[in-house]
Amino acid sequence: MIKKTLPALLVAMLAASNVSAEGWKGQGEAGLIKASGNTESENINAGLNFKKEGDVITHEIDFSTYKASTDSVDSADSLAASYTLKYKFTERSFAFGSLSYLDDDFDGFTEQTSAAIGYGYSVIDTEPTKWDLGIGVGYRDTSELIKLEDGTELEGMDLSGATLVLLSDYASQLTENTQLVDKFRAEIGSDNSFIENDLALVVSMNEKFALKAGILVRHNTDPAPGADDTDTITSLNLVYNFN
Repeated sequence: MIKKTLPALLVAMLAASNVSAEGWKGQGEAGLIKASGNTESENINAGLNFKKEGDVITHEIDFSTYKASTDSVDSADSLAASYTLKYKFTERSFAFGSLSYLDDDFDGFTEQTSAAIGYGYSVIDTEPTKWDLGIGVGYRDTSELIKLEDGTELEGMDLSGATLVLLSDYASQLTENTQLVDKFRAEIGSDNSFIENDLALVVSMNEKFALKAGILVRHNTDPAPGADDTDTITSLNLVYNFN
């Protein structure tokens, strides 16, 4: 099924970031776990990250997808994309703007699209460790997705509205080839709050390849009927640096 919202969001990302090859750095990652025998199971996840850092403006684009199935029956299927722009006021303070998209077939909501603007500050900015915090306001467009017994999907309560946005972006170089990364985002609304935390340990094997072990947690304070409030995805991926 071709998604309607994602193409429009990607066009907005590319236009906002003024994409050109010069100055961009990127990574691609993928992981696959497959089991056979009494139960046939398959998990696949992949991601792309592109970043362009300037003296004043920084652009970052992220894509990720995850799919899991057991005996050919899907148990997880999600696609996420985001674009973030940072504008430096000083060496430590900055303004940010972001667009994000999430389509998860099992979270009980329609496609979630969010936009936010706000202020950020670099709490730690040293050679081994960087930690940015941000706070802002935004708007999230989503509604409950009701699935009938015959498979028909209906939109339920409209949960779209203004949000308070909290961000945390942490990275620390533990050793010469080992890095700890943690990204946190909260969108706090009157009807439902969405919280996501992505924690990963990245071990470089050489200049091009690395291994990444991660755990991604997504939480909705008021999930749709029949849906769990928390999703947890653990992964072990091979990472390739395009730099």
